[in-house]
Amino acid sequence: MAEDDAVPTGVPDAPGRLPLLGHLVPLTTRPLPFLRSLADHGPVVRIHLWRRPVHVLTTPELVHRLLVQDASNTEKGFVFDKARGLLGNGLFTSEGAFHLRQRRLVQPAFHRDRIRRYTEAAARRAVAEVSRWEPGRPLPIDRRMHELARDIVVEALFATSLSPVQKDRIDRAVPVVLTGFVRRALYPTARLERLPVPANLRFDAAVRDLRTVVDEIVTDALPHRGPDSTLLTLLLTARDEDTGHAMEPEQVRDEAVSLLLAGTETTATTLAWLFHELARHPGLQDELAEEVRAVAADGTVPWSELPRLERTRQALSETLRLHTPNWILMRRAAAPLEYAGAHLPRGTEILFSPAALHRSPRLYPDPLRFDPDRWRHPGDHTAPKLFIPFGAGRHKCVGESFAWPEMLVIAAAVLAHWRLGPATATPVREATTSATVQPRGPQLIAVPR
Repeated sequence: MAEDDAVPTGVPDAPGRLPLLGHLVPLTTRPLPFLRSLADHGPVVRIHLWRRPVHVLTTPELVHRLLVQDASNTEKGFVFDKARGLLGNGLFTSEGAFHLRQRRLVQPAFHRDRIRRYTEAAARRAVAEVSRWEPGRPLPIDRRMHELARDIVVEALFATSLSPVQKDRIDRAVPVVLTGFVRRALYPTARLERLPVPANLRFDAAVRDLRTVVDEIVTDALPHRGPDSTLLTLLLTARDEDTGHAMEPEQVRDEAVSLLLAGTETTATTLAWLFHELARHPGLQDELAEEVRAVAADGTVPWSELPRLERTRQALSETLRLHTPNWILMRRAAAPLEYAGAHLPRGTEILFSPAALHRSPRLYPDPLRFDPDRWRHPGDHTAPKLFIPFGAGRHKCVGESFAWPEMLVIAAAVLAHWRLGPATATPVREATTSATVQPRGPQLIAVPR
């Protein structure tokens, strides 16, 4: 038997497999409980998506090996193959030497002095945003956070702003793209993507709209390039080390789309979950507000004072643990791999769930409870191999160094001015129809402090 045709050995099957569907029903109807339950069956467990076998790593130690030590022996997997055809070959989807080259081009945009400037601009924009909120009116916090994160990333990375029409097109396109991306990854055959049904037509139109707006952003920003290079300038002036050729316009767009999606979605989703949790924990919310106002009464926290928001950062860490945005990620073995006695030949599809790992009772007692006190005294659970909201290894989120201060200054702006409470007693639920775990449920009510 050829190596590519070899069958993985030493791997138990997850219970509940249905004919034809495999484990698609629990994965789509109750994904987080299902993925958490797999740890009961071993460190490596096989599930089936339709008839496709996928091998799930259920321990943080094995996931760390996959992402770090074995990074050169893996590819991103079939989900990212699908995304590459839809969203282009940006950092989010690219592989190998090309990914490394693109990451090196982008990295200077996230140097410390630039992060400071981005953060200061984000703080000002956040205070301006919350000053427009109306007291006592239902507040769609998830939408407000997505709009704010969108504007911040466009200003910070591309040194431009969006027209009302462009904002509307992005806001309409992004949820459709992220939801359609998950749906298409689960299709049993690519032929279903070409059917002229409403879901496919909406998805194709959303992808076109997103690409068009990003092309407009790139075009509009070109005449305003200055000596202080933006990320866009870095991409446009980059030269291939071997050929000396500039990056193709399509590649510039692919990178911009990747950074727009990544820079908006994780930040906005985390903040929305944070404020839902604080609305349920008013005592903690008041404690954080006092911390913020001791640093900056108007909520505009200077860069130098961010380390003083220690309790706020603990609350954000706990939010990223309990409500990890990325609920499922994948890799594919590019060489034979071995994990906990399971032998995975080249071509094996490998899945892991950061959200499930972060809810492991082995690491976090009472794991479904929101408890920022877990982060008062760093321990084993805070180690990089165990806490991976931004990933690990060569594909770790390039923007993490900006995401943390950005979330801190946005949280500070809100907490300094408003006390948040739930509009109704209806509990918030987790929606996993998108690429990230979104809060769904009642809106919040904001009352001035």
